[in-house]
Amino acid sequence: MQRKDDYISIVMFQLHLDLACNSKKEFLITTDDYINQMKNSIDIIHKLKPDIIVFPEMSYSNDFEDAMLEISKMSIVVYGSTYIDDHNTTIIFEGGIKREVVKRYPCVSEPMARKYKSLSANDFIRVYLSEHTFMVKDQRIVVLNCLEYYNMAYFIARDMNINNILGFVVPCSNSNTKVFLQESMAIHNHNENIYSFVCNTVSMYNGEAYGDGNSYIFGPIQKHEKDWLKEEGVLCFEHLSSIARLGKTSSYLYCEIADPKQMSRFGRSDFYETTPKNLTIGNI
Repeated sequence: MQRKDDYISIVMFQLHLDLACNSKKEFLITTDDYINQMKNSIDIIHKLKPDIIVFPEMSYSNDFEDAMLEISKMSIVVYGSTYIDDHNTTIIFEGGIKREVVKRYPCVSEPMARKYKSLSANDFIRVYLSEHTFMVKDQRIVVLNCLEYYNMAYFIARDMNINNILGFVVPCSNSNTKVFLQESMAIHNHNENIYSFVCNTVSMYNGEAYGDGNSYIFGPIQKHEKDWLKEEGVLCFEHLSSIARLGKTSSYLYCEIADPKQMSRFGRSDFYETTPKNLTIGNI
């Protein structure tokens, strides 16, 4: 039977970001608004004490590196990404150690796209999947930066040799969430026992509106829990695996999730614990 300690807690921070770029790389503009959001996010982290913490793509600033290193002694922190040597690089803090994982599928609007050749799904899985994979409470999660998720999650989720993972953690800076949503539906149509935690920005890019928020969670959810969440006003998409989503403001989403192998969607087996638990949405 599922024990409470077996649940994995996760919080996603949908930040408002001001971004800019030149011909070589993108930049985060560390405004007062960003600094206040980060300070508030850290306060929320200390209060909730989650196992996994996710910030959106391009949200990394070395101003908060020491704080994230300290937090990572108890939690894994996906602190978005930043450009390193002209490559969009996901920043992950684990066990007080900073890890840098190069994004392998750039968007065509990213300056780094000019340097990249196409990469097959087989080559990504063979060469790069291991550096994207992390352990949380004996469960494997795969961290995929934006278009890495769009290009690779479907193949990973359907590969019977490697699909022993809890889910995907996805920092994004995305202006076309409808396309991502369609991909998530395809992924979760074929694998009902996996999670997707897609954390997007509400951003300005070169002075114009860009990232459109709508961060979301897809995954296994007990039928009655879904009904209760709807009654409580939690937004979701029209898909059986859609658990919750945010709107278009700076906000956070927290929940505790169960191993899908240890739950019943209809409460009629020995495994009757619900998932998710304690789902909370709030302002940053």
